[in-house]
Amino acid sequence: MRTFWHNLSIISAVMALLLLPALAVETPDGKEEVFGASGSGMLGGGVFRCGCNYWASHAGIFMWRNWNPSQVESDLDKLSENGMSVLRVFPLWPDFQPLTSQYGCAGKFRGWSQNGEPLKNYAAVEDEMVERFRFLCRAAEKRGQGLVVGLITGWMSGRLFVPPALERKNPITDAESIMWQTRFVKYFVEKLRGEKSIVAWDLGNECNCLGDSDRAQFRNWMHSIASTIRLADPTRPVVSGMHGVKSVSDPDFAQERVNARDQGELLDVLTTHPYPLWTRGMNAEPFDGIRNVLHAACETTYYSALAGKPAFVEEAGSMGPQIVSEDRAAKMLRASLFSSWAANLNTYCWWCAFDQNKLDYSPYDWTAIERELGLFTFAGDPKPTALAIRDFAAFLKSLPFKTLPKRQIDAVVVVSEREDFWLQAMGAWTLAREAGFDICFAGAEQELPDARFYILPSGATYQTYSAKALHRLMSKARSGATVLVTLGNGAVLSDTREYFGIEVENHYRSQTSVELDFGKNSFSFTEPYRRDITVKEARVLLADTSGAPVMTVMEHGTGKILYFNGALELNANISGWPVYALAAKEACVRRSVRKLDPMLGLSEHVARDGRIYVVAVNHAATERAFELDMDGGIGKVWRGDVDDSSLRLDGLDAAVFEIDRFKAREGESWRKHNDDVFCKEADYADK
Repeated sequence: MRTFWHNLSIISAVMALLLLPALAVETPDGKEEVFGASGSGMLGGGVFRCGCNYWASHAGIFMWRNWNPSQVESDLDKLSENGMSVLRVFPLWPDFQPLTSQYGCAGKFRGWSQNGEPLKNYAAVEDEMVERFRFLCRAAEKRGQGLVVGLITGWMSGRLFVPPALERKNPITDAESIMWQTRFVKYFVEKLRGEKSIVAWDLGNECNCLGDSDRAQFRNWMHSIASTIRLADPTRPVVSGMHGVKSVSDPDFAQERVNARDQGELLDVLTTHPYPLWTRGMNAEPFDGIRNVLHAACETTYYSALAGKPAFVEEAGSMGPQIVSEDRAAKMLRASLFSSWAANLNTYCWWCAFDQNKLDYSPYDWTAIERELGLFTFAGDPKPTALAIRDFAAFLKSLPFKTLPKRQIDAVVVVSEREDFWLQAMGAWTLAREAGFDICFAGAEQELPDARFYILPSGATYQTYSAKALHRLMSKARSGATVLVTLGNGAVLSDTREYFGIEVENHYRSQTSVELDFGKNSFSFTEPYRRDITVKEARVLLADTSGAPVMTVMEHGTGKILYFNGALELNANISGWPVYALAAKEACVRRSVRKLDPMLGLSEHVARDGRIYVVAVNHAATERAFELDMDGGIGKVWRGDVDDSSLRLDGLDAAVFEIDRFKAREGESWRKHNDDVFCKEADYADK
């Protein structure tokens, strides 16, 4: 009898889960797609959606205690009217779980309470707050908006928010705190899992800021929260909510607390918070500079590759008008949206919906930079950034295709999992875009995808790559691939004679300037170390202005290895694109459309029927005319002033068009003028 009732309870639980409603959308073929735990739909594939992080305009973080449902509906109307179909929302932890303690004689703990009164339920959750959150869910559903729910919202805008009874405990490591967090998550998710507008459960807002811990402790905390979510609702993806995820995750070597590998093992979807102001190496140029434009697309692709899971832009922003004007921020956002769409991302959320400069409580009265971050003013007027999202969303809706085909990827950039490799990843992404080809990333200590062209950027230590990782990559060259290795900044690799055909004469700390002559694209860079090399079996491809060899090539098996004597991605990651273009020529990278100007970013997307869509982004802040060469001619044009040989774009604007490969070209081939950048078509065919 006990077995019968046990089995019946299991069957009932499974049926209850199967009957849970889920938000569905129409796919390009007209069928409905349900957002599920695989990370598909809104956060992992399909149609690109725009959104923002939402706190009510009248109250900010205290929207739940200062509840105004009519204001919430008015806010959501404004967001919907301006193209925002994804909202990240936050049940402020102490408002929803007001756990307090009771003490007796001499301060002896006597028990838990809820707002000083007996517990109303096992989780000490305020049901009135849950119903207020349910109102938000229903309001979003009416407007077709999906909600990403940040469950443990204990860190927000520079301030900790923790239930009173847990304030002196470390939320990441304290057992009692974690017990109450999992109780809250279980109760809250079970109460609201039936709401159709919820598309994902987020661990919480940047929970790596909640407290100090080591890698194992933080991993155990993530496992506790993620497992509790899945027990309560296995139908929706579990989202990271973190910022500042590191590549350092080699279990035999490093113990980086928040790393991509652990995130990928435990979670369904990763997130990026690509603020140039807070990201290492990014606040070194104007907000509308090329690296900042490419930041969101690069970092999100980087996280996804290292973790092996989908990723999306969960928070992005300018950090207010004291950093950049509203007009410049809007233009940069436009270019960033097009760049992210072209990289096959599918969700991009701004921080945040409304300015909070009229609120007089912390954290808003603590930090000036937290007050003017909205898409709308405190009064509800749209800023240029809101209009940029509105126009981009409207443009996507006007296209005859709803999903952009996968981009053509020409090279795999192999990144270290023993160092924080973000700067090298960003440098490689920038150089490739400037040189006219597209890259993806792969972790060096993992199995590498098959490709014809690999790039191994320089690290900064003697242990950047394991011997196994280096040999694995070199075997790709033996099998026919082209491998570009850049080495500088004091880093060391072994077997340089065998693999690169060079010998190192001297390598020592000395500030060294290197000048390279590429005509009008000449550039120089500075290395903190000097490395003198002698070329043995290799052939010199490039020497500096003093005649010293800088770039070499050597046959290796049926492939070849290119060596560049300098940390190109770190030290010259804007001007050094001609080196990447030269490497692309050696690798016989071939695109259907080509350009000379590094400020034009091009991505190519081949549809199932063979049509080629091109997304072209002007990375410059000023209007430019670009010369083009393509196989065939222009077909349909959905955006931009473009013809068979030229393209004109406003600053930080984009064009989207189709290449008709069967359209005849008149006149002499443009490619002969660019023969020093890309290999000839016959060479490519021979490959």
